[in-house]
Amino acid sequence: MGASAPVMRLRTPRWKDPRLIVGIVLVLASVLMGALLVSRLSATTPVLVARGPIVPGDPLESADLATVELRLGDHREQYVGALEAIPDGAVATQTVQAGELVPVSAVGQSEDVPLRPVVVPVEATVAESVVPGSAVELWHTSPAVDAGGTGEAELLVPDAVVRRVDEGSSLGMRSMSVEVLVPADDLAAVLEVLSEDERLDVIGVPGAHGVTP
Repeated sequence: MGASAPVMRLRTPRWKDPRLIVGIVLVLASVLMGALLVSRLSATTPVLVARGPIVPGDPLESADLATVELRLGDHREQYVGALEAIPDGAVATQTVQAGELVPVSAVGQSEDVPLRPVVVPVEATVAESVVPGSAVELWHTSPAVDAGGTGEAELLVPDAVVRRVDEGSSLGMRSMSVEVLVPADDLAAVLEVLSEDERLDVIGVPGAHGVTP
């Protein structure tokens, strides 16, 4: 009768087995890290939001801002979290539309805004896209075009921002006008056209909310 094959028996793992201890530690660490990550992602952060359109140069005041709680995750450092974080005398350096969060990059001083306000009279109702905070173009139409000649329309300012729209008087005693912010480098050309009483059209840019100087 032949010799029987040896029977292999599995040893019951002991609590002092280093491999078992390392495995338990890895599992606990994974669970703990997962819980911390979920907690971090679900935590809300206070952040400021604009109540209405804020254009470059506007003072950042409490009446124009509201505080909301949002889950921002790793992006929370990009936005202003409280009114106390805004320095005294601070103004907006870029357009912030109504309902938008106030980015840290939009907070500065007046010298950081290279835009200048100009009031442009208009002859007819402007497009619906021409509203405070919107990006617009300023087109200069020469007198020859107005008279039916062969003159040309010229794009004078491609990146202006609407600050205010005055719809004029219902009795026709005050004409409609649009106050726009234009880059300082384009100011001389705009003032020259206005001084000559030539036509300057304010044209909205579809899909654009505003521009960053």
